[in-house]
Amino acid sequence: MSAVAERPRTVTTGKLVVWVVAALCLAYVTWQAVGNLVGVSQSVAAFNEFVRKNGGTGLETATPWPVLVLDVLIAPAGFVVAWFVSRRMDLVRTVVVFVAALCAVSALWFTLLQYVSSTLRIGS
Repeated sequence: MSAVAERPRTVTTGKLVVWVVAALCLAYVTWQAVGNLVGVSQSVAAFNEFVRKNGGTGLETATPWPVLVLDVLIAPAGFVVAWFVSRRMDLVRTVVVFVAALCAVSALWFTLLQYVSSTLRIGS
């Protein structure tokens, strides 16, 4: 037997509320990221088609697929990590972990969004 007693897993109403609110916030971030993926890929494809049609194939630009896909995966990964870290914590610590996860996801999401917009040469 272990000298340290394990904390029992307790799912309280408060924790469920935190999980649901965090899931909704992170689902919104994921929805926006999917919208960015679709919008950017369509814009790049339309731009490249226009450029090819007008003989400027040297101006074509590539779609930043790895960054766009990573942008979509950030929020679900953030939720899973926050849930895993806080699964045996009390309510206050669970809230702190999920707020930190929301902040980290938002910061990384905005950074990647800025990176995508700064690397595309559409219309320049």
